[in-house]
Amino acid sequence: MTNINRSASSQSVQELRDAVAQSFQVESAVLLNLIDALAVGPRPESAVEITLSPAWSYDFSNLYAALNRGARELADEYSQDDWLQNLRKARLDWLKAQNVPSPNPAVGKWRLRILDATDYPRPKTTTVELGYVHSAEGMRLGHGLSMLSERVGEGSWTLPLEIGWIPPGSHPIIYGVVQMEQFVGRHGWESEQALVVDAQYTVEPFLAPVHELGVSILGRVANNRVFYLPPPAYRGFGRPPVRGRKIKLNDGRTLPPTDDREEWEIENGGRIEVSRWDDVRMRQWPSQPLALYRVIEYRADGQRRYKRPLWLIFVPATPEIELPTPRQAQAMYEERFGIEHSIRFQKRELGLTAGQFSSTEAEGRVQVWVEMVATVLWFLWALSGLAKSEDLKAIPKWWRSGKLTPGAVRKMAAGLLLSLGWKKPEPKPRGKSPGRAGGTRLEPRKQFTAGRIATL
Repeated sequence: MTNINRSASSQSVQELRDAVAQSFQVESAVLLNLIDALAVGPRPESAVEITLSPAWSYDFSNLYAALNRGARELADEYSQDDWLQNLRKARLDWLKAQNVPSPNPAVGKWRLRILDATDYPRPKTTTVELGYVHSAEGMRLGHGLSMLSERVGEGSWTLPLEIGWIPPGSHPIIYGVVQMEQFVGRHGWESEQALVVDAQYTVEPFLAPVHELGVSILGRVANNRVFYLPPPAYRGFGRPPVRGRKIKLNDGRTLPPTDDREEWEIENGGRIEVSRWDDVRMRQWPSQPLALYRVIEYRADGQRRYKRPLWLIFVPATPEIELPTPRQAQAMYEERFGIEHSIRFQKRELGLTAGQFSSTEAEGRVQVWVEMVATVLWFLWALSGLAKSEDLKAIPKWWRSGKLTPGAVRKMAAGLLLSLGWKKPEPKPRGKSPGRAGGTRLEPRKQFTAGRIATL
């Protein structure tokens, strides 16, 4: 790609592209062309369909050859560095250089990262080891993906920092702990960064080891959970108490007096009321002080919008960290829903789960494919900055006053790339492959049966 008018936004697009290209060790031209084709479209239903994109320049076999070679270059262990880790680091370094402001001023100083798991359905294959994973449609046969993302903009703008392939039989919580340990070990974690998670992660097997990494965690808890007050003072005889009085979230009579409370009106005429308790304890982790939040939303007529309140807990990385205010905590968890929209866009529009690869090497191919799809969302985010530039006449007028969602930027991607002087690569033909030697016989692929559901 060559730049004609290097504005700040066009320069950032080029910088991201260069950083991504330098991280590729093999098949860099084909993988970059794959990112371009996914960014331009159309929506792929399978991996091979992306070769029908007007931006694709190679034969369909080159796509699979590039994915296979990229998979073979991956490290054997997750803890080892490889070109995929270099790609993730290059994207993160580029993002840090952009100084992206918080998309929601209500969260205050906090910068949010989100950990969530999603399914990668494989309903038909028998040559890949599979398990049953949770999805929006219930339990489905396939793989699990663990996505650590960073919130950068409104709506679906939640960029995947890394996507991990959860082995069949492993629980997302167990894998998430390992993923966080490796990520923090490579990239560190700042005190103003908070990890926002859903209810399945707000248990001691996840919270305790991640807290030891110096990570502050905010997450939802089920409304039937039980917490405890701090233990009372030692009475001088017997065993010292470990926990105090029980707090049942579904029984308001057990709640102690609040330590902080905020209430504010919202656009529809209703209001939100958030209460905070500064020092509560978990049964399995009684030594760690937690902050408990209760969020209640009221309609304009004063009636509750939901039958049950939303309960949140916050685990500070250190005792010196100031707790989020009630309004900040509510806004922080509200931003977590952005990853749901991001995952939906990646699956439906970018083909996150379109790579239905087979054989025992499917894991590596899936890892390469999902990271390429993730990089496309990063590329669209960089292009959104270019779309906001007023000196580009290629942008339709009806989009200038609208929201620049990932879908909107993708519709403009071809025009934005052409405005930067982008051209399709011109691969040189290398002749025909001699193929397999005569008399070659391939062994049948190993067959697998569906695995059991992973439990904690």
